[in-house]
Amino acid sequence: MSVERDLVFIGGGHTHALVIKKLGMKPIKGVRVTLISEQTLTPYSGMLPGFVAGHYSFLDAHIDLNRLCQWANVRYIRGTVTSINADDNTILIDSGLSLTYDQLSIDIGSTPDLSVPGAREYAVGVKPVSQFGEIWNSLLHASETATGEWGVVGAGAGGVELVLGMAHRLKANTNLKFHLLYSGERVLPGYPDKVISVVENALAENNISLHPNYRVAVVRNDGLVSTDHQQVKLDKSIWCTGAAAAGWLSDTGLELSERGFIAVNEYLQSVSHSNVFAVGDCSDMLSDPRPKAGVYAVRQAPFLADNLRAAFKPNTASLKPLKLQTDFLSLLSLGDRSAVGCRGGHTLTGKWVWKLKDHIDQKFMRKLNEPGDMKDMAAEPSQEMHCAGCGSKLGPDVIRGNLDQLTIHQNAAVTPALGKSEDASLWQVSHGKVAVQSIDGFRSFSKDYWRFGKICVNHALSDLYAMNATPVSAQVWINLAHAHPRIHKRDHAVLMASIVDALNAQQVTLAGGHSSEGLETHVAIVANGEVEPENVINKNSVNAGDALVLTKPLGTGVILAADMQAKAPAEATDAAFESMLQSNRDIALQLKQYGATAVTDVTGFGLLGHLLEMLSPGGLSAELALDSVPLLPGAQQLAAAGFQSTLYPQLQPYLLHCDVMQGLDSNRVDLLIDPQTSGGLLIALPQPVAERLTNSIEPAIIIGKVNKSPSNTGTSAGTRIRIC
Repeated sequence: MSVERDLVFIGGGHTHALVIKKLGMKPIKGVRVTLISEQTLTPYSGMLPGFVAGHYSFLDAHIDLNRLCQWANVRYIRGTVTSINADDNTILIDSGLSLTYDQLSIDIGSTPDLSVPGAREYAVGVKPVSQFGEIWNSLLHASETATGEWGVVGAGAGGVELVLGMAHRLKANTNLKFHLLYSGERVLPGYPDKVISVVENALAENNISLHPNYRVAVVRNDGLVSTDHQQVKLDKSIWCTGAAAAGWLSDTGLELSERGFIAVNEYLQSVSHSNVFAVGDCSDMLSDPRPKAGVYAVRQAPFLADNLRAAFKPNTASLKPLKLQTDFLSLLSLGDRSAVGCRGGHTLTGKWVWKLKDHIDQKFMRKLNEPGDMKDMAAEPSQEMHCAGCGSKLGPDVIRGNLDQLTIHQNAAVTPALGKSEDASLWQVSHGKVAVQSIDGFRSFSKDYWRFGKICVNHALSDLYAMNATPVSAQVWINLAHAHPRIHKRDHAVLMASIVDALNAQQVTLAGGHSSEGLETHVAIVANGEVEPENVINKNSVNAGDALVLTKPLGTGVILAADMQAKAPAEATDAAFESMLQSNRDIALQLKQYGATAVTDVTGFGLLGHLLEMLSPGGLSAELALDSVPLLPGAQQLAAAGFQSTLYPQLQPYLLHCDVMQGLDSNRVDLLIDPQTSGGLLIALPQPVAERLTNSIEPAIIIGKVNKSPSNTGTSAGTRIRIC
C-alpha cells in the first residue's frame, strides 16, 4: 500500500519517543510519520539530576531522536516550529519549510514562568528541558570562577533534585554557597512527611540554606526581593518554578486552557480540533487535570499510540480514554548515589534505591537508544500497476499549483519554460563568455526533503564554482516515490520550494524541469553557467610547489552509510548535514582574488580520486599530511566500527597510487576515499597565497603540497601520492 496520509509529531518528548518506538514495531498502513524537533538529542528528565551530579555523561542522559527515527522509518526534521494553523492543517518551521498534516500530535513541553518582574532579564530558567544541556553547560562554565551565592527558586521535585545535584557536583568549590527558596512551609509539597524529612536531611548535609515562605516579588541582577521585602543576595538565580505555555500556541487556532496550554479531552485530543492531539507538559486535560510531571508523560504513550491508530480509521469510536494510576513509585535523587522513594505510604531510602532508579532509567534509555537491529525498510509492494515512460509523470493538478507559488530569481538573459508552459527555456549567453553546463543528482538519503533539496542544489552548482564559472540557470528533475497524489503534491511542493530557495540565495534562475514517480525519490539538477574563456580554472593545471587547500571536512559518506542503518550518533549526523548545507559559492567568489592554479570539488570519488584527477596526465606527485585533513565529528570512529559507503570498494584502487607511511591510522587513511556529498573545494595555489587564503577563510586548511613526480614518466600511471 502506498503512502496516503501524514502523521506529524511536533516535539521529541518522552511520550513521542515511546510512540515512535511502538509505530516502528507496528506501522500504521498507508501513513507516513514525521517528527519535528529542535534538538537531535533530547534529554530524559529522569536522568537529568544524575547528569547534573556528574553520574551520567551528556549522551547517557539524552535520547538520539535521529537514530530512533531511522530505525522506525520515521521522517526526522530538525527545526523549530514557529506556527501552526489548525484550521488548514499546516505547520511552519523556522527554516521556511511548510508542512501539511492529516493528524498532528504535539509534545513540546513547557517554558519557564518568567512573569515575575526581572526574571526574564536576570533569572536562569531550567526549561525548556530540550535546552537543558546548554543551560547546565553555561552554569558549569560559570562555576569555574564563581564565588558567592547561587539560589534555586522552587522546591518541587525538580528544584530539590537540581540543587542537590549541583551541590554534589560543585562541592570542590568551597567558595560557592547554595540556597533553596520556596513559597511553602516545607519542600516537596504533596509528598509524604517521611520523604520530606529524608530530603531535608540531605539538604542540611550539603549545607544548602533553606528559605521557606519566600515568595519572589522581584528578580535583580544581585539577587531576589520577596513580597514581604526580604532580600537575598545571589550571584545566580536559577528558576525551577511552575511551567508556562509557549506563547505562540495562542495563534494556532487551538482551544487553550486558562493557563494557556492546549486543552485536551480524555482521549488526549484537542477539544477544538479532532485531528490534533497534545501530550506532556504542553497540554491540560480539562476532565482530569494532572501535575506537569514526566511520570504522567511516559504513561500517556500507549494511549496516544492506540488513539492515533484509531484516528486514521473511518470510525474513531475505538478511541480509548486515558486512565492513569494515582499511586506510583516516585524516586528522587539526593545528589550523591543515593535516593529516596515512596509508594502506597511506604518510604524507601539509601544507596540501593539509587541503584533501583538507575536500573529503571538505564532500561528506559536502552529501549530508545538501542532499539535493535535495523528493520527491513523496503517499501510495501503496491497493489496497483504503475506506468513507465511518460505515463510516470506527476499529474498536472499535482504540480501546477506548486509552481504558481514559487518566487523565482529573475534574470533578463533567461526565459524560463515555467509559467508560459513553453517546451524549453531560452538563455542568452553574455557577450565574450562561454556556456558551462553540468548535471548531478542522486537518490534521496534523507526523508527531510527541505534539507535534501538544498543539498542537491549545492552539490550540482559546485561543479561550476570549481571552474570559476557563474551559475545562471538550472533545471530540475524530481522523481517521487510512489504515493497517493495528495502526498505527491505535498512532497513536490516542499522539494520545489527548497530548491528554489537555494537557487535564489545563489542568484540562479530556475528555468524548467520535469517531475515523475518511481520506486524511490531522486533529484537531479542541470546547472548552467558562463565564464570568460581566459578565466576558466581547469582542475589539472596544477604546478609543482603548489599548496593543496581543502575547504570542508571529510566523512559524509561513512556517516550517511551508518545513518541508513540507524547507527550514526547525533553529533555526526548533525555535523554532516550542516556541512552539506553549506554552499561553496562564497569561497569560490573569493578565489578570483587569490589566483587559484587549479580547483575541483570533492564529491563521489573521494579526496584521493579527485586529487589524482588534478595531477593527471602525470609528471606530478603530491604529499598529504594526514593529520591536517579535517574530518567530520564521528567519521573516524564510524570507519573504525566498519561502516563504509557501498561505493567504497570501487574506490579502493586509488590507494594503489599511494605510499602510506607506517604507523598511520588506517581508518583515517580510508576516509581519503570516502565519497562526499556536497563536499568542499580542493584548491591548488602557490604556498604564500594559500597561507593568506586559509587565514581569511576559516573552513579552508592546507592539507599538503604538489611535487614533481620522482618517476617523471609523464603519465597518470606514474602519479604517486605520499601520505604522511
